[in-house]
Amino acid sequence: MIKYIFTLLSVFILSNSYSQQINLLKSNENNTYEIKGEIIGLQDTSVMLAYYFGGKQYAADTAFSENGTFIFEGDETLDGGMYMVVLPNQQYFDLVISEQKFSFKTNINSLIESMKFTNSKENTPFYKYLKFISSKHQQVMPLREKHKLTTSDKEKEEINAEIMKIDSEVKEFKYQFEEEYSDIFFTKIIKATTEPEIPEAPEELSKEEKQMFQFEYYKEHYWDNMDFTDERMLKTPIFFNKMDTYLNKMTVQHPDSISKSADVIVILSRQNKDIFQYVVSYITSTYERSKIMGMDAIFVHMVENYYMTGEADWVKEKQLKKIEERAEKIAPNLIGRPAPPFIDQLGRPFMKDTSGNIYRLYDIESKYTLLIFYGPDCGHCKKELPKVKKVVDSLKTPRLFSNHKPIDIKVYSVQTEFDKKKWKEFIINQGIGDWINVGDILKDPDGNPAASSDWRDQYDIYSTPVIYLLDKDKKILAKRISFKQISKIIKRLEQQE
Repeated sequence: MIKYIFTLLSVFILSNSYSQQINLLKSNENNTYEIKGEIIGLQDTSVMLAYYFGGKQYAADTAFSENGTFIFEGDETLDGGMYMVVLPNQQYFDLVISEQKFSFKTNINSLIESMKFTNSKENTPFYKYLKFISSKHQQVMPLREKHKLTTSDKEKEEINAEIMKIDSEVKEFKYQFEEEYSDIFFTKIIKATTEPEIPEAPEELSKEEKQMFQFEYYKEHYWDNMDFTDERMLKTPIFFNKMDTYLNKMTVQHPDSISKSADVIVILSRQNKDIFQYVVSYITSTYERSKIMGMDAIFVHMVENYYMTGEADWVKEKQLKKIEERAEKIAPNLIGRPAPPFIDQLGRPFMKDTSGNIYRLYDIESKYTLLIFYGPDCGHCKKELPKVKKVVDSLKTPRLFSNHKPIDIKVYSVQTEFDKKKWKEFIINQGIGDWINVGDILKDPDGNPAASSDWRDQYDIYSTPVIYLLDKDKKILAKRISFKQISKIIKRLEQQE
């Protein structure tokens, strides 16, 4: 059962810094590990011990093989979990680390079949399981190929019967294995891969309702066989893959749905502090970095529910403050929320045009409002805004000999700088005089430019241009979009109506 590792480069990545961040490496100078290996036929070469974590593999130790023998050893205890011994030609085989001192012997041409262990209560049954499954796999594969080629219904039934028999043998072996070796970690790994048995749906339901019943049951019991009390599950390929599937394939890809699924995993993970720490950290960082519009709502949800509540006690105070501040900046401009009004601490509007007239965002009457932030000195703004204007004008203009209807859309453009002369020149040069052009041109008592409120933070303006799309009630439909996305999003919204 030789496997090929496709992410060998990641094995060599210095992963210790990440592992330390989540407190999963527990150093203990009083304990040592010593894993002796002998692989008959292996050339003199470097051999690596690596572990699974977060969907990747990371180096734990290296050794040099002389005449096929080598030793992995160190003065710190290895974390329990599933590891791999990486050989030349990208071959590798798995080990389960529970004991800190054991040895194994095998042959380069039959790594799994020839494997024998000494002083390993864990790996001896592990390879007993692998050898059995491998033998049954070899029996099934020819039958499946034969099933594809045959055109005889009778022969197909006979082949199916043979496959079902092998399948029953595997299930029986698995059941007996779990009974006999209930006290080893590998049994937990087997159980974690066991799918929940789905009951028959009630007969009175329609076909679609039956499918939904079975899916909901499956999702509700998806985590039943995972041991959330054992942090060793993190260092297997199982935990991450199940979490990734649950969040990305079994959950509707909408921020609210993903947040609910995230909460399910977090609540279960509270049974072990290391698993809780990993789950919260992983989900938070993943959706903070997401390039998909709207997914930042999950980041905000995680911060508000697990960081601001004091549960993320592994994060240092300075870093925690940065995380919380980032969430606070994103929260007001999440998709679906009302756009923050441009008002000062006394509730007074302050956005004025070049003549000093106040224009309120919420006074605009149109089906869609394009809210644009730009700087008159911004080179990218000078290139982007003409393209935006072309798109807006196209949307507002009906086309002959087509089904295109004019779109009721207005533009509320906010300049982010303080030079009024450059602002006026920008409006003229860009030909955007038909837009509602406003700016915050307040000056403090000393005559210096000042902001009337924290509107830059409310809209998360740290660069320009930034484009928001609002509905008639000024709720945020889309944010940080390019000129190319404006028509596509509005077209999709119109089709949905």
